[in-house]
Amino acid sequence: MKTSEKRDLAQRLANQLDDSLRTQIVSLGGIYKKLVNPPVFDSMNVRRSLGFMIALLNSLGYYSPSIKDTFRIDTVHRDQYRVTTDFQVRPGKNLKFDSIGYALQTPQLQALALKYRDQSLLKKGHPYSKQVISSELDRLVELFKNNGYYKFSKDDMVVERDTVVAGLIDPTLDPFQQFALLEELKKKREHPTVNVVVKERLIKDSTHITKYYIGKVTLRPDRSLLEDTSTSLPSHIDTTVVKNITIISQTDKFKPAFLASNVFLRPGNLYKQDNYDRTLSRFNQMGAWQQAAIIMVPSDSSDSVLDAGLALFPGKKQKLNVDLETSRNTNDIVTASNLLGVGLSFGLTNRNTFQESVQSTSSIRGGVEFGSNFIQTTQASFSHDIFFPKVIPTPAPWLNKMLKLDRVSDNLRTVLNFNTAYTDRREFFKLLTFNSSWGYEWAKVNKQRSSTRSFIYKPLNIEYTSLTKTDSLQKFLDSIPSLNLAFKSGLVIGQQFIYNSVRQIGIHTNFFHFSAEESGAALGFIKSLDEGPLWRYVKGDIEFRHHIDYKKTELAFRAYAGAGWAYGREGSGYEQTLPFYKAFFAGGPQSMRGWQVRQLGLGSSKFYDTAGAGILDRFGDVQLEGNIEYRFPLGTVIGIKIKSAVYTDIGNIWNRHADSTNVGSDFKFNRFYKEFAVDAGTGLRLDFDYFLIRFDWAYKIRDPQRYDYPNRWFYDMTLGGGQFQLGINYPF
Repeated sequence: MKTSEKRDLAQRLANQLDDSLRTQIVSLGGIYKKLVNPPVFDSMNVRRSLGFMIALLNSLGYYSPSIKDTFRIDTVHRDQYRVTTDFQVRPGKNLKFDSIGYALQTPQLQALALKYRDQSLLKKGHPYSKQVISSELDRLVELFKNNGYYKFSKDDMVVERDTVVAGLIDPTLDPFQQFALLEELKKKREHPTVNVVVKERLIKDSTHITKYYIGKVTLRPDRSLLEDTSTSLPSHIDTTVVKNITIISQTDKFKPAFLASNVFLRPGNLYKQDNYDRTLSRFNQMGAWQQAAIIMVPSDSSDSVLDAGLALFPGKKQKLNVDLETSRNTNDIVTASNLLGVGLSFGLTNRNTFQESVQSTSSIRGGVEFGSNFIQTTQASFSHDIFFPKVIPTPAPWLNKMLKLDRVSDNLRTVLNFNTAYTDRREFFKLLTFNSSWGYEWAKVNKQRSSTRSFIYKPLNIEYTSLTKTDSLQKFLDSIPSLNLAFKSGLVIGQQFIYNSVRQIGIHTNFFHFSAEESGAALGFIKSLDEGPLWRYVKGDIEFRHHIDYKKTELAFRAYAGAGWAYGREGSGYEQTLPFYKAFFAGGPQSMRGWQVRQLGLGSSKFYDTAGAGILDRFGDVQLEGNIEYRFPLGTVIGIKIKSAVYTDIGNIWNRHADSTNVGSDFKFNRFYKEFAVDAGTGLRLDFDYFLIRFDWAYKIRDPQRYDYPNRWFYDMTLGGGQFQLGINYPF
């Protein structure tokens, strides 16, 4: 058995212990521990736990497990005894699927099962378990319901296991057949297998194998949760028929054509469970309604027809939010930096704009960010977002076809965004930005694989940045040509794409992130724009996180890589680096925690540490980073969960090119691995369930920028020489 499988099985077995064998321990700081209300030991609880564990192993395909239990009693005080119980588990060999068959009495159901048997969850050679059998029955029920069999259920099927042992008791077998079965049984002991056949139970109700069609569809879009549930209708109603769907309204809050376009149960069509789920999910995902419900009832017109009644319960149309918040944004320092920020925001949300459940949100925010100069950044911003719960095609037909927008329209929404922000970075710069984008958001959920994937694509993203530099900053930038080229006003016109996925397998959870963006790919061919304010670049990053959740602790891994390439014209030359508001940076509570925000890098260059110009922010075209963190609880104080962690970070940032004043700042394959910075530390976390506050303390284990001893580990480290970081929620 693989180590990961063994660990997962051990965890599941531990969960089968009888409650009377479980102990509750309260810990304070990991030093003081107290056993709270210890249960009285009873050997019957051991026997009961054995039964639970054997039942679990049998359900997972282990049919010959051996569990040996032992316990010892220690005298701690004259009047106190403590019992330690151990279980040694030998699961035995796992039963595997051999042959899989379907023998359904109803010919139409049998034909469907065979037609889609390639989608079966029962695979030859795969481990047998009751869970996979149950999931296969669920798949078949869904398949049949998507073909009109509305009343067919899981109880209408049974799975039979066939083994060689059953054949040995057949008195009609001749000696040669018995000998063959004995030989086969001997092989099965070495490699145990099972044959399964999915059969149909004796049908007692013919409606379970009847194909149903959709009859009358009635939609009530403005029901009240307090309204009488009787069949009597209110005195003031408006009845409209759109696409053969009857809409009964008490108000004019919603457009009838919009409502009908989101109903997938159409009169005259074959009943499909997917259409039922799509309709329900569609209205529940829109912000205009609190709840949606569908009732299917037999029609009076025919025994094979179902009438559908949809009831929608609207929520409050507008909502005003006032929030005192802490925030951070590691993607773009224009809107917020990676420092600890405190801000006050006001937001107004309209959930039913244009009477089509179009959600619009306006927000205004002001805040400050704290750094080495106490208030290091002052910021104000205004944004307005409009979310259309439908596909609004792009002007380019080829792009619509490539994106296959019609296939993901059920959970796709079109997003229009406007944003402006002002940032005053003390003794550094003043920044005024305008941003507008048009794009699409959608998600896909795979229940069988326990995975969720989300997509964001913006075919049009426009940003304009106006930068005002201080004299001290300009004097410094003049000494670094590549950095001076990055710090300037500019125009970004391009596209963005973001992909995220989450998949859970037992105690393991995988997170994957990928993003890419470009500017000036098309408009850059206009010479006046290319040589003017337009930035031309491509940029992408990829991140993988893996979490292992044990019973009380968690082990988290993260790997990150990002790179960008600027290729536009810069006067008579070419751009050498990304604009600073699109560049990468490291350090701070979410990144390399041994360094202050934007204080790590670039590469092994010592320029920033020896320039004598004070604290200077550092930006790069390339970033590599890896992190490992082990998280564990310490106890609970006045209802607040106190946690801790030990961690290490490794990484750095680089430029694509280096100049004479910044030697060692460029990325080179023959030495980048020698320029990794390393830190390690620990901290306290206050878990309030909804959010978490981190107090981290990290030490520089290896600093490639140290001008005296760059290759020495733990150089000049002192107990008070670490870096404190205050963060919100986990860094990864």
